[in-house]
Amino acid sequence: MAGESVEVFFSYSHKDEVLRDELANHLSILKRRGEITTWHDRQIEAGTEWDKEIDSHLQTADIILLLISSAFLASDYCWSVELEQAMARHEAGEARVIPIILRPVDWKGAPFSKLQALPRNAKAVTLWANQDEAFVNIAQGIRTAIEGIPKQPEPTLTSSLILSGEEVAKVKTEPKVTVEEDLSSEKGVNYIRLRDLLKVNKWRDADYETYLMMLQAVGRQKGDWIRSEELANFPLTDLRTVNQLWMKYSNGHFGFSVQKRIYESIGGHLDGEYDYQTLEKFGDRVQWRINSSWITYNSLIFSLNAPEGYLPVLPCGFGIREWEKGRSFWIGWGLSDLRLSSLLQHQDL
Repeated sequence: MAGESVEVFFSYSHKDEVLRDELANHLSILKRRGEITTWHDRQIEAGTEWDKEIDSHLQTADIILLLISSAFLASDYCWSVELEQAMARHEAGEARVIPIILRPVDWKGAPFSKLQALPRNAKAVTLWANQDEAFVNIAQGIRTAIEGIPKQPEPTLTSSLILSGEEVAKVKTEPKVTVEEDLSSEKGVNYIRLRDLLKVNKWRDADYETYLMMLQAVGRQKGDWIRSEELANFPLTDLRTVNQLWMKYSNGHFGFSVQKRIYESIGGHLDGEYDYQTLEKFGDRVQWRINSSWITYNSLIFSLNAPEGYLPVLPCGFGIREWEKGRSFWIGWGLSDLRLSSLLQHQDL
């Protein structure tokens, strides 16, 4: 959550626009107090690419309201795009999804059916004798959800970190480094934060930071992904810096060079050619695949208990979509053998 304001996204069918507006009116006190901002697709300006605008707000929202009705369930866009992404962010723990039952409809078995719905007892708004009472109950439920969202400081690209007592003790007991580490970059990338995250074993944050820094090294922005040809021609100085940091602070357990050794040991050819069978073997070996199925990013193990070569993982992903709001981000990921072999083929690893 950025600052003190929570972003609320309305996912709805245009056939329910009147009810959406009424709900927005009941949230007015929260808006006037600066506790929330609200967004829906009618706020898209002329000349704007509407799908990108919806996508952007959907992925930065702290709370996503699903306005459920037969029209919502019948809408391909609501079901296949907005609902799917909302539930992915919910599963990743990066957004709160709240179903709002507007009209009577059979929603048993829907992806959101496991979530607590509003209003009370999931009684549809249109079935209440006084609909204002239904909306008051919904507004109160949303207020409670807002109060449950932790307020966290914005991350920075400096070396200062918020550490737990255990981590502070660990840093204090570490011997002082008398020789400056090599954090060289051909592209002016600052690797101090990555080093500091790895130093205190913040493996998930370090994986994300690696993704951001490698994007920067090839001239791309957050939310994009690195193409296979860019990995094949990745700046060698930067690749060495990233790899040696992961190797050093994991005691040789993680790093690209570890992944390269494993990849070659299972018969992988580092020639930049597509070989999905080898990718599956690699996934099985490092346990990115369990029982022949790729696990989700949120299911990864971010500790030294993970198998050798388990991390980093995000730079090997494709189709990564990343949005950040405060310290909250969601990442969808997948893998491509072409990209993995392109990265690991560097002789310097």
